[in-house]
Amino acid sequence: MTGEETQYELTEIKAIRGTEAKTITSKQQEGWELVTQHQGRLRTTMTFRRPKPKTPWRLWAALGGAGVILAGIITVGALQEDDSVASTTEAVAASSAEQPSPQPAPEPAAEPAAPETAEILTIENNEDLARILHDTDNCGQPVTDFATQYAGRTIQFDGHIAAMNNHGNYKTRYDILIGARDFDESDAGGPAFQFRDVNIVSDLQLIGPDIPDTLGVKDTLRVTAVVEEFEEKRGCLLQLDPVSTEIR
Repeated sequence: MTGEETQYELTEIKAIRGTEAKTITSKQQEGWELVTQHQGRLRTTMTFRRPKPKTPWRLWAALGGAGVILAGIITVGALQEDDSVASTTEAVAASSAEQPSPQPAPEPAAEPAAPETAEILTIENNEDLARILHDTDNCGQPVTDFATQYAGRTIQFDGHIAAMNNHGNYKTRYDILIGARDFDESDAGGPAFQFRDVNIVSDLQLIGPDIPDTLGVKDTLRVTAVVEEFEEKRGCLLQLDPVSTEIR
């Protein structure tokens, strides 16, 4: 008898960068299998599949067979109503002896613990970030080392918009230069962070109690973003992918 081909149902999940492992573990505990994974600037799109429930044809067949057997037993019992009580008792005892002893149900396997979400790096918990935010050489080796070591990690710091220009010929997409702390012409410390090719509404993920209609140079921010890469040959820009941007 040839086996039936397994049929699958699919689902698509979008997770914020850095939380993919937690999402995958959660779906696997529900019986889903990861099929594809595509990383975007802010979120990762993942496709999962799991087998569709099979139609219980064998169960229905077994129940049908059981019904036939039961009808046969009733018929035989009707034909043997004149048998002695002793013979009936012996038949019941023999039938009971043939039944297998009930087996204890297996204990459910312990669910694996979900991995902890990576900690957001701040000046309070990461000395490397605190150092580069005050280093006056934005092309120095500490910035290069930081970008290499922490690529893909999420950082958070207080900063400001140091420059803002349209990206290419776009009118609603920008290249935004982010400086550390508040705007101060005498303060040259910190890397030249950049949000490249971003839309203010959909990409910056603006949060806070008072979100303005527009943003401009000198506006103060609390930046939460993923470290991408350090472009030493393009103005020593440390590229960031915004997670959230809070207006301070």
